[in-house]
Amino acid sequence: MRVFTFPDGDVAASILTCMPDSEVDVMYGIGGAPEGVVSAAVIRALDGDMQGRLLARHHVKGDSAENRLLGEQELQRCAEMGIEAGKVLVLDEMARNDNVVFAATGITSGDLLKGITRQGNIATSETLLIRGKSRTIRRIQSIHYLDRKDPALHPFIL
Repeated sequence: MRVFTFPDGDVAASILTCMPDSEVDVMYGIGGAPEGVVSAAVIRALDGDMQGRLLARHHVKGDSAENRLLGEQELQRCAEMGIEAGKVLVLDEMARNDNVVFAATGITSGDLLKGITRQGNIATSETLLIRGKSRTIRRIQSIHYLDRKDPALHPFIL
């Protein structure tokens, strides 16, 4: 058994648990609610499983005045949405069906995607495209001729 730590990129790490060619089987961590919902949608699309809890910031990041203020706002939003903070949510509560399409392009290289590389006026990128209904996983490797891009972008990319 091997243990990996993921300091950031919890969506990528959670997706790795369901990729057929990955060595990652389980992930345990703390992340934001938006990342949790995106992770849940992709994990459901890939027939995985997930649980999560919404915890207020001051309960997990330290009880400072700023964290308490933000945490109270988070708890208020949970109440307004009818979600009980601290309750364990199962996958069906975070992603109701597998009718999702997920796309991500690597900017920097990581365990899930290669980052953008450039040689002269040519750049390469890798995109992961997952369709939940058919459980299709596509890896798209693209070659970009930078001098053919919109002229307004030339000062930034050339």
